[in-house]
Amino acid sequence: MTKVCTMCHKERPLTEYRSRGGSQKHLLKSRCNKCLCSEHKRWTEENQEKVRSYRAKDPHTLKKRCARHGITEEEFWSLYEEQDGTCPVCDRAIEAKGSAIDHNHETGDVRGILCKNCNRALGLLGDSPETMARAESYLLEKGYYG
Repeated sequence: MTKVCTMCHKERPLTEYRSRGGSQKHLLKSRCNKCLCSEHKRWTEENQEKVRSYRAKDPHTLKKRCARHGITEEEFWSLYEEQDGTCPVCDRAIEAKGSAIDHNHETGDVRGILCKNCNRALGLLGDSPETMARAESYLLEKGYYG
């Protein structure tokens, strides 16, 4: 079955729509996931102060992040301090607030605190040392900046 998005007007499979949630969870949103994502991105870029204000008001943000990964805030700060507040991949200073809790996706074990870019890079390369070694060889052979 398909449905037409009210934003992009494209016919898409029902799997590309989110549930409305709550008492209407049996219904789907009128906009497709791609449109919802682009609209959310646009709104957050246009309302950065509101986003910052919301995040600043949420004292549980770090607590929530830690709970998702099965560690305490104390364990987070211990890892952060062991790394001297720097990302072990790129060696740049990171703020705890803008960091990523890196973990093994198979075991769930926390590996460390990374900057968001390095955490994404590891994930995009499949957390594979072999793939990363090939990427390093490629850059050394073909040239790199930095």
